[in-house]
Amino acid sequence: MKRIPELRDLSDDHHLALVLAQRCRRTNRSDSQWSPEQLWAQVQELMTSHLEPHFRIEETILLPALEALGEESLVERIVDDHAALRELCAAHTPDRVRVVRFGELLESHIRYEERQVFESTQARLSAKTLEAIGHACATLPRTCPASLGL
Repeated sequence: MKRIPELRDLSDDHHLALVLAQRCRRTNRSDSQWSPEQLWAQVQELMTSHLEPHFRIEETILLPALEALGEESLVERIVDDHAALRELCAAHTPDRVRVVRFGELLESHIRYEERQVFESTQARLSAKTLEAIGHACATLPRTCPASLGL
């Protein structure tokens, strides 16, 4: 299903995060361009510049709307994923295991939102909710962190 305009910015955030998730997952490979320390700096920067604002939009606008639609299981998974990602990011000492785990969880979370949450609910969200999401996304910083090199 094509993404509706009001959710497109959230999907665009997902693209940027998927790039980093892929790098993190590949840090164990011998041909990885980035050390765990470099990747962790990128994770921290992306968390601050994109993921936290993105999570806040979902948690304050999208999730209450999903609950109103009776989609408690979708909400529970998103809340749990956000908490796990925040917990991983709270560690200031990166290691390969943490970096890979972060990448795996972030990718899984994004795929879930894109394939399950947005696909199944975008046509059912109210115009008021969609307008609020669009407005909130318009206020997010839309800059790509320089450390990602995209």
